[in-house]
Amino acid sequence: MNDNQQQIVVNIPPGAIPAPIVRIDSSRTQDARVSPAADVPSIKIIHELKDSLSIGSLFKMKRDWLARELSKGKDGSKGKPSPARHERRLLQIVVRRDHVFQDSYLQFASLSDDDLRNPLSIHFVGEVGRDDGGVTRDWYSVLAKEIFNPQYALFTHSAVDDYTFQINPNSGINPDHLDFFRFIGTIVGKALYDGCLFVAHFTRFVYKQILDEPVTYHDMASVDVQFYESLCWLLQNKLEGMDLGLTFSVDTDNFGSYEEIELKKNGKEIAVTEQNKREYVDLLTSWRLKESVEAQFGAFRSGLSRIVDPALLQHFDEAELEWLIGGLPTINAGDWRKNTVYKAGFSDSPDCHVIRWFWQLVESWDQEMRARLLQFVTGTSKVPYPEGFKGLRGSEGLRMFHIVRVSDSTRLPQAHTCFNELILPDYDSYEELQRNLNTAIFETGNQFQLR
Repeated sequence: MNDNQQQIVVNIPPGAIPAPIVRIDSSRTQDARVSPAADVPSIKIIHELKDSLSIGSLFKMKRDWLARELSKGKDGSKGKPSPARHERRLLQIVVRRDHVFQDSYLQFASLSDDDLRNPLSIHFVGEVGRDDGGVTRDWYSVLAKEIFNPQYALFTHSAVDDYTFQINPNSGINPDHLDFFRFIGTIVGKALYDGCLFVAHFTRFVYKQILDEPVTYHDMASVDVQFYESLCWLLQNKLEGMDLGLTFSVDTDNFGSYEEIELKKNGKEIAVTEQNKREYVDLLTSWRLKESVEAQFGAFRSGLSRIVDPALLQHFDEAELEWLIGGLPTINAGDWRKNTVYKAGFSDSPDCHVIRWFWQLVESWDQEMRARLLQFVTGTSKVPYPEGFKGLRGSEGLRMFHIVRVSDSTRLPQAHTCFNELILPDYDSYEELQRNLNTAIFETGNQFQLR
C-alpha cells in the first residue's frame, strides 16, 4: 500500500448532532411527495403501447407507474395509504453542511425500513429555514456531489471523461466501504421513493449494473480504454501461429498481494487460441467488470431494496434509469452543433447533405431523444456544466463531439465512446439517415460492429 492510499482511508467519528426522530407534523395535511396520477395504466399496457408513443411519453408513463407502485406501501396493498402518508409523520434529520456525508450516514444508520418511508424534514446545523421540500432537494444535491469525494475512495473517474464516475474496485482500502455503498443505495432508493432527483454523474455502465444487465466487452470502454482496445485487437486479428502467452487466468494485485485467478476450471493450463478467444474475452470481461466490484454492488442493491423493490426497475433500461434517478438533461442543439468537429470529408456547409439532415433531425427531436443520441455516442446523457458541449472530454482530455464520414451507406451508424465519435455513413436521403440512426441507437447500443 502506498502513501497516497493510506491518506484516503477515512474513519468517521461520532457527530455531535441529535439522533434522527420520526415525529407527527400536525401542520401538514399531506407529505411532500407528489401524488401519482390515478389513471396510470398497468405496466403491461404501457409495454403494449410503446410502439405508438414517443420516447418522452413512454418514459413519463413508466415514471408515473413507478410512483404509483411505490405509493402503495411496502406490502403493495392497493388503495391503502402507507402509515407515513396516513399519519403525516416526518423523518427529521439534522446534519452539518460541511460534514453532510458523514452526518447523513450516521443519521441513517439507526433507521428502520419503515422509518425510511416517511417524508424527510432536513435541517442544516446553523441554518434557519423550514423544510417544505426545498431544503430536502438541496440536501440531495449536496450529498450527490459528496459521495464522489476522493477521500472516501468509493468511486473513480470514468476512463473516457472526468465528469462521470464508476465504482472503484479498490474501494476496500476504506474499511467502511461496503457500509457506505449500502448507505448510497438507500439514499438512491429514498430519492426515488420521494420523487426527488439524486443528480449523481454515474457512467452508463453503473446503471446497467444496478439493473443487473449482462455485460459485454464494449462496456470496458468506459472503464479502461487501453484494455478495451487490446480486447478489440484480440478479436479482430487471427491468432494462428501466434504465441501470446495468454491462458484462461489473470493475475491480480490486491495492494501488494498477488494472486492468479482462473477464469474457468483448470484455466491456467488452457491457452488462448483463435477458436476460444471469444470465450476468453467474455470471461475476462465478466471478471473485470462484475466480479471485481461484486461486493460493492451487492451492498448498493441491498440498500436500494430497503425502499424500492429492484424488480420494479426492470421495466426501465439504463438510459431511462439515469433519467429516473438524476433527471433528464437539457440539451441545447445549437450549442451541440456549434461545438462539433467533422472528419473524413464531412463539413457543416449547405452542400453537405448528410450533416444538414443530421442537424435537422436532432433539432426535430425532443430532449429525451437527444439524450439517447448523446448517450449512444459519449456514454452519458449529461453535458458538462457550465461549459456545455465545448467541455466534453474523452479518454485523453478535452474532446469535442466528432462526426466521421464513412462511404459505405449499407452500414449502420456506429459510436466510439472513448473519443466522442459518431461514425456516420454517407446516406442518400434524410429518411435513410433517420431510420438507420434510430436503429443504431436502440438496437446496437454503443457497440463497435466488427467486420
